[in-house]
Amino acid sequence: MAIHQTHFLLESLLVLLLISSVKKSASVSASTYDFSSSLNRTNFPSGFIFGTASSAYQYEGGAREGGRGASLWDVYTHKYPGKILDGSNGDMAIDSYHRYKEDVGVMKEMNLDAYRFSISWPRILPNGKLSGGVNKEGIRYYNNVINELISNEKIFFRNDFRDYAEVCFKEFGDRVKHWITLNEPWSYSIGGYASGLLAPARCSEWQGMNCTGGDSATEPYLVAHNQLLAHASAVNLYRNKYQKTQKGKIGITLVSHWMVPYSSAKHHQNAAERALDFMFGW
Repeated sequence: MAIHQTHFLLESLLVLLLISSVKKSASVSASTYDFSSSLNRTNFPSGFIFGTASSAYQYEGGAREGGRGASLWDVYTHKYPGKILDGSNGDMAIDSYHRYKEDVGVMKEMNLDAYRFSISWPRILPNGKLSGGVNKEGIRYYNNVINELISNEKIFFRNDFRDYAEVCFKEFGDRVKHWITLNEPWSYSIGGYASGLLAPARCSEWQGMNCTGGDSATEPYLVAHNQLLAHASAVNLYRNKYQKTQKGKIGITLVSHWMVPYSSAKHHQNAAERALDFMFGW
């Protein structure tokens, strides 16, 4: 894991939550709706934003084009193809790297309001660090995507890290106003370092998951700790250096199950709260 460890943390900066304009008072109970009728935009509060989202590794393709470096998932899928059900990888994905204009056209045809896409770390910093050089071809690609979205009047969202994040803030912040640092940090720390079901597939040997090594009792916590530090550094940078002039927002995307106490007993309530904290309490 020493190789380009920084951008191995995450393949990209990602996405976001954008319904801050929806007020609590606009909430309507399920019983209010007639579900026998068709569901359309009028069933949602005024200001509700309808959009779609993508992840760079799953969508872009062009893995070896435009000066892009290797990400964790590139290394993982090529080194351990047997760990992917059909042995596939994201070298081509859906080829959005070449077909992004078609993608934006589909969004326009669907009458979507917003698009959340991620900026691939290795496409911006191919060697993982600022000292390794900024990939101008990668900058050009994302500028083209952003300009295409703006020309079609779409709102878009982003997420990113210190040097990597700063390059993104500098190059795209004049137009991008919604940033997300991390997408589901729980999924990455647990899936990649506790259960071994996601790249880099690390877990304790006793689990019998044929992992690449690791310690499920300690590594997920170390990874989570470093993700929080990365998030904090990017947020602090943006708020102190860019937010005043760029007038954007920055946050994090979390995922969580909802925990319900088994009973009203205090120890069951405490257990549910602890479980929620472990997944949602970032």
